[in-house]
Amino acid sequence: MEKREVTFRIFRFNPKRDEKPCYRDYKLPVPKGMTILEALQFIKDNLDPTLSFRAFCRSAICGSCAVKINGFPKLACKTQVLNEVEKFGTDILTVEPIDNFPVIRDLIVDWEPAIEKLREVYPYLIPDPEVVPHTLEEESRVYPGELKKFDIFTDCILCTSCYSACTAVKIDEEYGGPFQLARSYRFAVDPRDALKKERAKVGLAFNMWNCVRCEKCADVCPKHIAPVDGIMKLRGLSIEIGKRDNPGARHVMAFYKSLLESGMLNEVLLPLRTKGIKGIIENLPLGVMMILKGKAHSPIVKPIDEHETLVGVMKAAMEVE
Repeated sequence: MEKREVTFRIFRFNPKRDEKPCYRDYKLPVPKGMTILEALQFIKDNLDPTLSFRAFCRSAICGSCAVKINGFPKLACKTQVLNEVEKFGTDILTVEPIDNFPVIRDLIVDWEPAIEKLREVYPYLIPDPEVVPHTLEEESRVYPGELKKFDIFTDCILCTSCYSACTAVKIDEEYGGPFQLARSYRFAVDPRDALKKERAKVGLAFNMWNCVRCEKCADVCPKHIAPVDGIMKLRGLSIEIGKRDNPGARHVMAFYKSLLESGMLNEVLLPLRTKGIKGIIENLPLGVMMILKGKAHSPIVKPIDEHETLVGVMKAAMEVE
C-alpha cells in the first residue's frame, strides 16, 4: 500500500511541570484511510508514550476525541489524515487541544465548565402531567410534525466542537454556549415538556442574545447540526412569551416594524427603537459621518411598490412558524 510521510506538529503541555506549552514534531508514514486518532495512537505506541489525548468509541459517537487540526475543531476518529493533507496542501498537520477550555495535559481539556453550564439549562425532559401518562401501559406520543421541530438537535454527541469555535464563549463567561442553548430549545418545543416556551427564560439568563450568528458552530459540527438555528428560534420563543425588554428583542422588533411600515429597513430609526436615546447618542458619530457622505436617508421612508404583498407574506410566514 502506498504511504505518504506526514509531520504531526503536536501541542504539548503539562501544567504540573511545564511553564508554557510547546510543539513537538513527529514524522510517520501514513497509509490511505488512516485517521488522526490512529496516527496519534501510533505515535503514542511507537514514538512517544508520554503523549496524552482522549478517545473512546472510535465511531464518531462519543465525541471525546475532538481536537483542532490546523486550527479547525474535528473528531480525530472521523478525520482522515490524507484528506487533511490534500485540503491544506501541506505535509505538516498541527494538532492542538480545542479552544475555550483549560488544558489538563497535551490534547486533553477540562470539559467541566461547559458541562456545568449544560446542567444549569435543565437538559432533560420535565414531564408535563397533562401529556405524559402516569403509567407505562400508556404511550406518550410525539407526531412527525412535532418531532421535526427538534429532531436534528437530538443528534448532538456533546463533542463541544461548537463551544470551542464560539467567539461569544470566548468573550463572555456568562454566555450559555451553542450546544447548551440548542439543547434548551430542543425541549422548549417538545410537546411532552412541562416548561415548553418558558425555557426561553433560561436562554435569557445565559445571554442568548449575545450570539452574533457567525455560523461557526454549524461549520464545525461533525453531525451537521446548526446550534445557531436553535438559538435563533429560542430567541423567537422569548419574544412570543413577552420577554421583549432587552436590546436584542427590541432590535428584532425594530426590524419587523420597519418592514411592516414600508417594506424597507429604516436604519435611521433602528438605534432609537433598539436602545432609545442612548442608541442615538452611541451612534451619533456614525450618523454624522453617513450624512456627510450622503449615505443617510430620511427617517420617513416611502413604502415599496409591493408593500402590501410583502406584509401578507410576512404574516403568513409567522402563522406557519
